[in-house]
Amino acid sequence: MIRLIAFGFLSILFFNTNLSGQGAAFGVKGGVTMAFQKWDNTERDALIGYHFIGSVETLADEGEFSMFAQLGYHTRGSAIRIRSFNYNDINTGAPRSFGGSTTKYDFYNVGLSAGFKQRFSAGGGNLYYLFGLRGEYNVKNSFSRFKELPENIQSFFPSEVGVNDFTFGFIFGGGFEFPLSPYIDATIELTINPDYTKQYFQPPGTAYDPYTRNNRPLPERNIRNNSIELTVGFRFLRLVEYVE
Repeated sequence: MIRLIAFGFLSILFFNTNLSGQGAAFGVKGGVTMAFQKWDNTERDALIGYHFIGSVETLADEGEFSMFAQLGYHTRGSAIRIRSFNYNDINTGAPRSFGGSTTKYDFYNVGLSAGFKQRFSAGGGNLYYLFGLRGEYNVKNSFSRFKELPENIQSFFPSEVGVNDFTFGFIFGGGFEFPLSPYIDATIELTINPDYTKQYFQPPGTAYDPYTRNNRPLPERNIRNNSIELTVGFRFLRLVEYVE
């Protein structure tokens, strides 16, 4: 948490020294998240979630870099899906079906990102790309539900103890802005958000297996996030005019 606060303080200080140029743009946006995770280098199914973001950025001429900072609430995670299938009963031959199910492993993070944008005029608006750094703090996750399992098998499932509160990663993407008025733009944006650090880590160990009545080795568990976010929103321009 201390590192996240420090990152936020440095970002605010960084932008306060640069927002006095041509002006600034403030934005609100949100959308759909498709979240992925690697569990011990094994891909899981995608988890569909959501995100909300507030942003501020400097204004720059076409082709020049502007700077941005964003504070948002993001869904991270993955899922395991068991597909339904049909079969014939071996005794009666009657058709039957086995229903599918989904187990979600979700994290809800407050995130701060900062970086650079570059814009180019196109189709009555602006195309842009962006890149930067992210820091996120986990405020909620779904692992508490495993406490409801019998105590002798909880060790075979992830635990809240292994969750890393703070994660660090990158943001890459691009989008399109088009004016609704002289001071308001609409935006649509697509970003990729890979984590560099692990969201979850549990060292290897052993646990008592109630079925074999022997100690069973447990492999190391580590989870790293990656998410694709489709975002729509609005930018509100605040121009600075100089009077001589």
